[in-house]
Amino acid sequence: MKDFWILKVLDFFSFFYRVMGIDYGVMRKVLQIKLLMDQRRAPSVLINSKHKDKENTFKKSLIIYGLMGVVFALILLPPLPLFIKMNVIIGMLIFMVMMTMVSDFSSILLDTRDKEILLSKPIRSQTVNAAKITHIFINLLTITFVMAGPSLLVGLYKYGFLFMGIYFFDLLLISGLILFLTSVLYFLMLLFFDGDKLKDVINYFQIILSLVMMLGYQFTGHIFKYIGHNMVLTFKWWMYLLPSAWFAAPFSWILENSAENYFIYLSFLGAIVPILLLILYFGVVTKYFERNLHKLDTVTAKKRKNVERRAIIYKKMISAIIPNKLENVVCRFSQNMISSERSIRLRLYPNLGLATFLPILIMVNTLIGNNSLHEVLTDISQGAYYLFMYLTVSMLASTTMTINSSENYKGAWIYKALPIELPGVILMGALKGFILKYVIPVYLFVSLFFAVPYGARIIPHLILIFLNMLLLIILLFKLSLNELPFGKSFKMEKITWG
Repeated sequence: MKDFWILKVLDFFSFFYRVMGIDYGVMRKVLQIKLLMDQRRAPSVLINSKHKDKENTFKKSLIIYGLMGVVFALILLPPLPLFIKMNVIIGMLIFMVMMTMVSDFSSILLDTRDKEILLSKPIRSQTVNAAKITHIFINLLTITFVMAGPSLLVGLYKYGFLFMGIYFFDLLLISGLILFLTSVLYFLMLLFFDGDKLKDVINYFQIILSLVMMLGYQFTGHIFKYIGHNMVLTFKWWMYLLPSAWFAAPFSWILENSAENYFIYLSFLGAIVPILLLILYFGVVTKYFERNLHKLDTVTAKKRKNVERRAIIYKKMISAIIPNKLENVVCRFSQNMISSERSIRLRLYPNLGLATFLPILIMVNTLIGNNSLHEVLTDISQGAYYLFMYLTVSMLASTTMTINSSENYKGAWIYKALPIELPGVILMGALKGFILKYVIPVYLFVSLFFAVPYGARIIPHLILIFLNMLLLIILLFKLSLNELPFGKSFKMEKITWG
């Protein structure tokens, strides 16, 4: 079994584990297995990419996080006060690392299977808990330092080793703060949600993280617009409530020799609060947190009457649009599959979000610099910016391929067991269901946005663009393989009509 370098580093601190009554040898072996399993997990940032079974997706995701850190490093370039620049960098860092922990490392924080397996053996619970906490810290520190790595190097080059020392110590404290905030967030969710609902909430975090990663690069170029701008820092009392201000204050206090009292107070808050929160986490939060983990295995019954009533109304609406009974059934089946399967949502929703907001963001980016909203609307109405909607059209057309894959693809044998001669009915029903529930609502939303500056004269263009979108969907549908809906795994295995 692979012996990770971090375990060799951990061996130097084995004395502290043994002093606390932990069997370090057993803990090390458990931790080694956990780290090995990490390499086989596909992170949210790579959820739409293809990878081989034996490929180390965790290392691949670290490259993405490092590239994201380059954006943070660009903020250090403008000649602004360090307090402002580090406030922005640390705020973005806390947000992105916390989102990553919630979306990708829920299996670590909320894992109950290891206790069920290990505690049945002659292994003490202290040893299992120590392995879990150490595993969390290793992943948290890895992601934090990889994201902060580029800004750490740029700061070292621009401000020297003192900057690096302050930033390094800050990152350790930030990791402790993120661990506490993430655990408290999960604890609150466990109080109010059952296991199935909690998994849905985590899925939404994964979708938001993927969408932020896709859209974030649109704002990168605007960082350079601040170069040469003179910004004056005005302290406000509410800055004491910002964790990013706590960790940014030492840079101004020590490197820029700003001896204002609020920089000193903020610096002490940044040093003391994370330590106190970690003590609170290990002393109080973990006990209640572990007690509530049993909720992950429970699912409360839904209000079936309301669900059934909505299903009946929706069935009547669909029947008016799709009179063919078999197509109608497949249409509703495909919509239920997509809305109920988290893996499909995780791949589909970020793309739908990108199709919704990307043309809007590109248009807004081209118009940044105008003095008023009236000027922006005037510029839009005088141009052909509605052509950006073809970005939405192309992305929406490509998302129709989502209906081919599923985690439960092995159940596609049922298609062949049904008395259906022509599989095209199944394919058309699933495609119509996808278009009605996902493609048309997104297109209508983007159309309404562009209708604001153009008015009624854009209606012919919207109709033409919509017809072109349908034509593109039909063309992709004809050119694609005859794969049954949800009959292919996400690892490119497929089930086609014989």
